[in-house]
Amino acid sequence: MNPGMLFTAWLFLLCFATLPAQSVEPQPVPGAPNLFRLEGVDAGSGIHYVRLMLSSLLPASAIQQPPPRFTMECRDKKRKHDLLWYVSFGGVPDPGFEPPFHPTQTDLFPPHYPNVKLKMGFEGYTKWKPFIRAWVALPSGEFRYCNAGMDCPNMETARHFMQYLDVLPGLRISFANRASAAPPEAFFETGPLLEEMKRNSICEP
Repeated sequence: MNPGMLFTAWLFLLCFATLPAQSVEPQPVPGAPNLFRLEGVDAGSGIHYVRLMLSSLLPASAIQQPPPRFTMECRDKKRKHDLLWYVSFGGVPDPGFEPPFHPTQTDLFPPHYPNVKLKMGFEGYTKWKPFIRAWVALPSGEFRYCNAGMDCPNMETARHFMQYLDVLPGLRISFANRASAAPPEAFFETGPLLEEMKRNSICEP
């Protein structure tokens, strides 16, 4: 091989070696029926997360896609664990992990999304009196349980309600003030989701 070809080959290898590595987005992995698991580490925030997405069972005649979905998202940052709940009433693709807001020169304050009141019922061998709590209406079409804090009217975090699910794993969610255009309620058999949570250490308190 002549020197000119050797130089061209060396230049090609040098350019290839200096190309930035392409990040590979994690993909949901199926688990129990109607349950998917998505795990990854967000490069910007350093948060290790596991999203457990449970779809509700729909009649064979239903054409709603995607179906209603209840998601528990476990987060770990520097050994601090958080738990987030999300729900959609159908027709909403999973938006994936959304990192916490960080201010920039152009965006100094986090976006403000409206709260809506959703009713949560826990069912199993008996039914518990439903709770009405505030959920954040996200641009994706999902609703996120508003964990207790300065900007939230709720007095409890989502983790508080795990004690009810452990005993009454049927979760029924609907709008507290249902209008004619409001989606119907969604019901989730959370048993498989709870079992999957036990296999993930970052879902522990």
